[in-house]
Amino acid sequence: MKIGLASSALAAMLFVTPTAPFAADVRQETIHFQKGASHALVRGSIKGSKSVDYTLHAKGGQAMVIDFKPSNLSAYFNVLPPGSETALFVGSSSGNRFEGTLPADGVYTIQVYLMRNAARRNETAHYTLDVGISDSGQTAAAPLSGAAFDRELELHGIRFHVTSTHDGSTSTVRIVPSGLEIDNSPIVRTVDGTVTGAEIADLNVDRSPEIYVYATSAGSGSYGSVIAYSANRRKSLSEITLTPVAEDKKLSKGYMGHDEFAVVESTFVQRFPVYRDGDTNAKPTGGMRQIQYKLKPGEASWQLKVDRVVEY
Repeated sequence: MKIGLASSALAAMLFVTPTAPFAADVRQETIHFQKGASHALVRGSIKGSKSVDYTLHAKGGQAMVIDFKPSNLSAYFNVLPPGSETALFVGSSSGNRFEGTLPADGVYTIQVYLMRNAARRNETAHYTLDVGISDSGQTAAAPLSGAAFDRELELHGIRFHVTSTHDGSTSTVRIVPSGLEIDNSPIVRTVDGTVTGAEIADLNVDRSPEIYVYATSAGSGSYGSVIAYSANRRKSLSEITLTPVAEDKKLSKGYMGHDEFAVVESTFVQRFPVYRDGDTNAKPTGGMRQIQYKLKPGEASWQLKVDRVVEY
């Protein structure tokens, strides 16, 4: 479904995140690699509205891996390409690990910051930032920590600890809840690809939060998938289902993966490029399709139901 230009622009803004949000005092530092090394470990701290911009020079086509481990769950990082204020990666919606191929030669910026709630309380975050870069066709050096995805999230007094281990083309995801009144048993799932992020939210505003875990498959398609659970009346977890785009004849027209997911206020959003006939995987020409979902109760589980589709 196509809508007017103004509405399309507004919908596109859902995914636009200001660089170094709410930071009033930005410190500049340069990341240096020792001779012969392909990775660097940075330790630092920020407080309140202060943030840090780490810069390093890299070439287009190189692979970059960044692993961020903060002491404060409200601390995140963004990655900006050379000469642009539009982030390649936004940590507040994608997690604490970035892995990708760089689009151009030049100076890249890694911004470390605290979100508004923590900045206003003048909180402090200590962190390590592991950065690895390799030449085209190779795998970027693994972060020094060697850890897979590991993140803790809390809302309304309920906490989720999400971890994953990678084995070949699949990952094993473990979700450990705490604070539920009846059942805090861990959930273990296998997903295709690598876990790239996790978010906690309360889309239906019932004070029983949901956990959303995002994964991306290996290969050129980079197809996305979601594992999600809701704290059913704060007592135990119920699965949230999302019908894959590929199973919907209308929504899947021109779909070839490269999904992005995010929680935007009371809406769950999926976005991906649209391919026309003859497009290569690397160069879609059909614009973007953004699907907005609302969380609805189903017969046996919660469901993410399509609420709005925007193309721009």
